[in-house]
Amino acid sequence: MASKVSLKKNLSSMQVLKTLKLLMEGDYTMQEIVDKLNTKEDDVIFNNSVISKYINTCRSLGFDIPKIHNKYYIATLPFGINISDVETDLIKTLYNTAKNELSSNCFKVFDGLVKKINRYANKKITRVDKDTYQFACEIFEQAIKRRRKINLLFKNNIKMDCIPLSIVYTENKTFFKVYNKRERMIDWNRLSGIEILQESYKYPYKNQQIVVYALKNKLAQRYELRENEELKSFEDGIKVIINKDEPQEELFSRLLRYDTDCEIMSPKFYRDDMKQLIEDTLANYGA
Repeated sequence: MASKVSLKKNLSSMQVLKTLKLLMEGDYTMQEIVDKLNTKEDDVIFNNSVISKYINTCRSLGFDIPKIHNKYYIATLPFGINISDVETDLIKTLYNTAKNELSSNCFKVFDGLVKKINRYANKKITRVDKDTYQFACEIFEQAIKRRRKINLLFKNNIKMDCIPLSIVYTENKTFFKVYNKRERMIDWNRLSGIEILQESYKYPYKNQQIVVYALKNKLAQRYELRENEELKSFEDGIKVIINKDEPQEELFSRLLRYDTDCEIMSPKFYRDDMKQLIEDTLANYGA
């Protein structure tokens, strides 16, 4: 009896690994996963129920597998290759050289290698909905900071490779400002997913940086907006300001004077930079 239980467990483990291997090869719908796996079996043993169970097993082991456009994506791997920006640029240079110098057959092999590297790299793809809104904004800001293109996945199944510019906040909506042949304002509610690509970019125009910060207490009451600022909201004694394109050094120098009555809300990397600046300042004074 013990050997039968062990055999059943081993078979289940193999089916999980087969499911994971397929997902590593591409992005598929549930039906495509079932059909592809069953073609390699003598009997029909895969169905929607068991595949869902196997995918959840992979998720419990640290694989981030969102479902976007009815397809399952491996977003991040617990053992993914951490490719630095320098290494990414090197791979891109090698790719372009191979494309120009190699024969079509040799380049096809090289192209397959690059695709495999990308599959096993720690890429970032995030489902966009009300529960992941804040994280999606952070992914967008991360792409801006790293100067990486992004792939936007829309709810109507359209995909758009574009350059991230800034997050634009209005009274009731949030927009991702991107460049794709022209500047576009994308309502985040239209999106189902966002992915940071390995490809870097050089944007031909000045990229306006938008910073949102909040003021409170007496400072909020007496603060007067500057020419490059607008009021986002003023509720419960907290005034939220949208600041456009003020040089970071000048903005930080000014906001530091406001002490604890001021908090940078976005972008996240501005918050992180401000925290680091405060820590460095305290360290200089031996605090």
